[in-house]
Amino acid sequence: MKLFYKILIGCLLLTSLPAARAQEGLAIAPLFSGQYNHDKQAVVVHIKGKKLEQYHLSLFRSITLTDRPDDVELFEAAVRSDSSKAENSETVKSGDNTVAGYYQLPPASPGGENRFILFRKLSPGNATLIYLEGRTQLDRLINLFIKKKQ
Repeated sequence: MKLFYKILIGCLLLTSLPAARAQEGLAIAPLFSGQYNHDKQAVVVHIKGKKLEQYHLSLFRSITLTDRPDDVELFEAAVRSDSSKAENSETVKSGDNTVAGYYQLPPASPGGENRFILFRKLSPGNATLIYLEGRTQLDRLINLFIKKKQ
């Protein structure tokens, strides 16, 4: 019976590796490590599989924070660092403040899927960080998210 549990745990770990490696090499990676999973001021979403196929995506991860100014600053710093690697980007500013950013990063490996970071800051303590992977383009994602809001 112990062998069964060891095999089961091994299989579970192997199936979680692709998701764990999704943000590998990115400054936002530690933010998706699970520290917000049980935080009452955070909403964490992780979707993969068939639900995303119609959008040409394979992975969707997001964290929305409410009333957490210190954490929003961490998100901003990580996004700012990763945005320097973007192949395609769009930034929305209000004065000197970035209120939204949409970034397409190169694939993690040659021939891999595109990687995307979307960031929206509603106030100093409220923000949403989204990480996606798929075979789509940044302009399609921006249109998708803008249309969803309206």
